[in-house]
Amino acid sequence: MLEKIDVPLPISDQVADTIRRGIISGELKVGQKISVNGICSMLNVSATPVKEAFKILQAEGLLITKARSGTTISDFARRSLEHTALIRAALEGSAAYIAAQTISENDLEKLEGVLIEGDKAIERGDLDALVALNTQFHKGIRDATKNSYLILLIERLVSFDYSFRRSALQTLEERRSGSRDHWAVFRHIRDRNPEEAERALKCHIRRSASDVVSGIQEETDNP
Repeated sequence: MLEKIDVPLPISDQVADTIRRGIISGELKVGQKISVNGICSMLNVSATPVKEAFKILQAEGLLITKARSGTTISDFARRSLEHTALIRAALEGSAAYIAAQTISENDLEKLEGVLIEGDKAIERGDLDALVALNTQFHKGIRDATKNSYLILLIERLVSFDYSFRRSALQTLEERRSGSRDHWAVFRHIRDRNPEEAERALKCHIRRSASDVVSGIQEETDNP
């Protein structure tokens, strides 16, 4: 079941993220109808934030609403996620390139500490902590660029960011692969190798996104 929402306002972004994760995980399938009342009941929230969440997801291309047929999961959902991942890879790859030239020794130590804690979270099976640490790792790289415009562009994709990371870390092998990728990115940044840092982070995001999108396709083909 989709997780209930029990957080302070604003609720709309939380509702949108919950639905988005349902789409990414395959729990909500392409063509499936959803309603405001149904989501309200499922997530124990009022209608207003759900309506706002629907508008957010419609703008992202994940939902489509027609006068007579209601709201359904768009067949564009998979492509929308693929396109967003490509943009993320380009932007975060650029961030890694810049960070390899600008990051301070203190921030390098912090980044390494995040990876160490992430490996500990993997070993104890703490998905919530791992997702938070993964988010912290990516944020640490973009903050190290000191490029406010690039940071802003990347953070506009944060709504997809959290959804992707939870869905991309469902198995132990996926978690370990992600850790290996992150350590490779870190080493290139530490060694002040911008080209390799950019390449490694782009490959990491594309690989993770490909795994998630493949999962959506399998769910669609085998309902």
